[in-house]
Amino acid sequence: MRTVITMQGMPAQTMESRLISKGREKNITELKSPLVNMKIVRNGDQLSITDLKTGAVLPSQTAPQTAVPDINQGMGSAEDYLAPAKEGNLWRLSPKDPAKATLFYSEELKRVVKIQHTVQPGVYSETNIKYCDKTCSFPGTPVSIEIETYVNGQAASKVLLEIISIQKVSSLSDALFAIPKK
Repeated sequence: MRTVITMQGMPAQTMESRLISKGREKNITELKSPLVNMKIVRNGDQLSITDLKTGAVLPSQTAPQTAVPDINQGMGSAEDYLAPAKEGNLWRLSPKDPAKATLFYSEELKRVVKIQHTVQPGVYSETNIKYCDKTCSFPGTPVSIEIETYVNGQAASKVLLEIISIQKVSSLSDALFAIPKK
């Protein structure tokens, strides 16, 4: 994955990350940027962090897993929205509660492709999601998510997350996720 963060008046910051997982309990995350260069190994509640520049390994620690939020829960259910209205080639789903986000649904993709949200008065965000088509390994998987934030109508920040490569491997050794004993 590549994440690029752009803030008004500042140079863009880029971070590359790589994730290898085996089920929900075991994963390895590598983060590389000008500021961070580390490898995090999680095996159940055990966590190990290695600085990839120096090779230094922090003492392993217990870090209970946190539940990954389900984006669908944040969208609510059909009862939370007014009747869909056609807007261009998308269906606009306006929430009954004005504090909630407006969703834009593509009938062709059968996915939400845009989310608009007023964060607070004068602060607005728009998220655009692009999905992998039938030609890729994981059709329907997001390949890019772009979040733009505006303050008083002016662009303030942009976060672009791109999936560069994704693949499924049928077997990974448990030794790959071993936590060093220190």
